[in-house]
Amino acid sequence: MSELTVEQHHMLEQYDQLLDTISEGLDYLENNITAEAPPQTQQVFQDVLLGLEQVSRTHDQMAVLFEEREEIQPLIIDFHEVVQMLQGWFTLETNEEKRGLLVEKVVPAYEEWRTRVQGFVKPYISH
Repeated sequence: MSELTVEQHHMLEQYDQLLDTISEGLDYLENNITAEAPPQTQQVFQDVLLGLEQVSRTHDQMAVLFEEREEIQPLIIDFHEVVQMLQGWFTLETNEEKRGLLVEKVVPAYEEWRTRVQGFVKPYISH
């Protein structure tokens, strides 16, 4: 395992925390997207999108940092597949349809991916 700089270590810790925060946001949406959804659900959705964008930017750095680790590329590709699923949100008209997308596709795929990527990252940030 390569030695990380303080900045790289900090980046991976922030990344790990961001993955948990996105999970919490998706959980909130899953539980609150109803016909009478509270107004803050739209803000939580926007926050989830911003978090996913930050994850994607971090992947660019991780691809360079861990270029010798062949498992990093499949993790990044799988992340993009989760984001593709979530894009279906914009074509759905009702909150019930959006909730179905989250429950049936996005959240299970994200959580499975998050478990795998955190398993990859944890050895680098645990001391």
